[in-house]
Amino acid sequence: MTKIHKQESMLVESRFLWASIGILVTLSGLLFRLWYVQIYQGDYYHEVSERNRVRKIEIPAPRGIIYDRHGEVVLGNSPFYDLVYIPQYIQDRDTTFKILSRLLHVPPHRFETRLEMAQGQPKFLPITLKRNLSQHEVSIIEANKLFLPGIEVRVAPRRDYGPDVPPHLIGYLKEIDPEGLEKLNQSAAGDNPYLIGDLVGKQGIEQRWESYLRGKRGYRLIQVDAFGRQTQGFEENGWQFPSVPAIPGSDLELTIDKELQKVAQDAFNGKNGSVVVLNPQNGEILAAVSEPGYDPKAMQNGLSPEDWRRLQEHPFKPFLDKTTGGEFPPGSVYKAVVALAALEEGIVDSNKTFYCPGHFTLGNRLFYCHERHGHGTVNLLKALMKSCDVYFYQVGVELGVDRIAKYAKALGLGQLLGVGLNMERPGIVPSSAWKLLVHRFPWAAGDTPNVSIGQGYDLMTPMQMANLYATIANSGKVWRPYVVNRVTNHVGETIYEHQPSLIREVTEIKPETFQMVRNALTAVVMDPQGTGKNAQVPGVTVAGKTGSVQVVSLKKNRNQGDVSMSWKEHAMFAAFSPAENAEIAVAIVSQNDSVGGGGRSAAPIAGKVIAAYWRLKDERAAQIANRAPAAAGSPQAEAVSHEKQEKAN
Repeated sequence: MTKIHKQESMLVESRFLWASIGILVTLSGLLFRLWYVQIYQGDYYHEVSERNRVRKIEIPAPRGIIYDRHGEVVLGNSPFYDLVYIPQYIQDRDTTFKILSRLLHVPPHRFETRLEMAQGQPKFLPITLKRNLSQHEVSIIEANKLFLPGIEVRVAPRRDYGPDVPPHLIGYLKEIDPEGLEKLNQSAAGDNPYLIGDLVGKQGIEQRWESYLRGKRGYRLIQVDAFGRQTQGFEENGWQFPSVPAIPGSDLELTIDKELQKVAQDAFNGKNGSVVVLNPQNGEILAAVSEPGYDPKAMQNGLSPEDWRRLQEHPFKPFLDKTTGGEFPPGSVYKAVVALAALEEGIVDSNKTFYCPGHFTLGNRLFYCHERHGHGTVNLLKALMKSCDVYFYQVGVELGVDRIAKYAKALGLGQLLGVGLNMERPGIVPSSAWKLLVHRFPWAAGDTPNVSIGQGYDLMTPMQMANLYATIANSGKVWRPYVVNRVTNHVGETIYEHQPSLIREVTEIKPETFQMVRNALTAVVMDPQGTGKNAQVPGVTVAGKTGSVQVVSLKKNRNQGDVSMSWKEHAMFAAFSPAENAEIAVAIVSQNDSVGGGGRSAAPIAGKVIAAYWRLKDERAAQIANRAPAAAGSPQAEAVSHEKQEKAN
């Protein structure tokens, strides 16, 4: 009996011991966990607790304003109305969406899509269902607000795109996509990250200068409960959470002349292609047009898939900025390059002549002049003035393609100008080495005549064309075109100022050679028999060159109205004014023009742009003169003098 009692006592003691050990281990674990949570990670959980109690609401920053060279607003901001959805106040989502669908004529699935994009977001944060409501839509929502708990109309600053804003030059805004968010935040300031739903610059100035234009968002703090819903406890006690106002983006001053830009757009209306206007003295871009364009307002609001596909499939590529990204054969505009090369190489001088019977024979091939009856005996001046192809066929063959290429490259062709705005293409300056590398065939003698008149393998962008004639105008300075003069922050401090950049100075061509070609180009426009006479501007000299580029081989004098739009000729014209010490250079490329060649279609457009430049210059000079101090001896002048004398005393 005693033995059994001892065994039971030992069993109880053993169990008590193990139970005590288990309790001790459990208590030790709990104490360790309390120490770990409250002391070792106390700061971390305190921060998490604060985030659960206090939430930050972002305040969007207005983008910087874009001005032209004279301080006129090219693109500003306006208050826009957005339809927002606040989940914590929504009672019946399906019913709410059905009501909104009937009021705004928007399918409910569009609203569902917006909610899916914001999935996982706290319930107190608003979700934008529809941007840029019209005044009529705002009125409808406000009138039915009783039936729409959790639906609000909020005001947000956004771009106010007018009809005259050039979309390729300025660009547009588009809501950031999740794929691009991480990439942008790698380059953005750490305290100013992008968020889903933000608008970001796409194309043009909006994209290139995004980091300056976007500004810095502000924020306000709100108190929330355990379910993430906003509470009013502190506010009811008279205490307010701090807030940080948004900082507007920096303002840009462009080289563009807004009024000249509008003249260029109006003059080019209805055509496809590009207009580029430069200052030959420093590379400033005064105007830039690319057609067809698109509506940047629609891009900001969001295009439907159908509209997006329609733009993508358009044969004339509305999204392509043709000023720097469109490559075209320059046609007879290129003859100025061949003339400079021939003069420098001693192939021709001002007196040497060639006979033009209307065609040129090379081997067993016949190359025709645009004037099939021929121009007769022509020298350099008449060849450029009449755009005689036969003269340049013969000159080009004597020069050879490699010597032509040497001078073309010296003038800045066949390479990127470094505008740094949209996609830029280098164009093509063909040479024997280029053809062997690209086409794996040696240069053929029959290739040279076409290159000599700017066709065949020659390709040039409108920006290069304008810069070429700016270089001829200033006797060999190849300036880098640019479009932003100055950037000022929200308090008016200049944080960036552009200095003109000289790419190179053409030492291969003598000043007197440039002068001879300028004289011939002046005759092209100013002589009544010149092919560019439609670009004449009363009271000022204009020098330039027309060009007509055949897209497909057509019978001579065939009615252009009988052929497909895509078969019509490109009309080209490049010019500068005045002929000496030029202040403006213009290039026109009218793609598949329905009117005719460069003289008939492109030259009149250039004439309108150049005439507007001089008219605007005179008008602004007159305005400055009218604001000048009153004439000496007048009562106003005496009053100013008396005031200055008093200050001096």
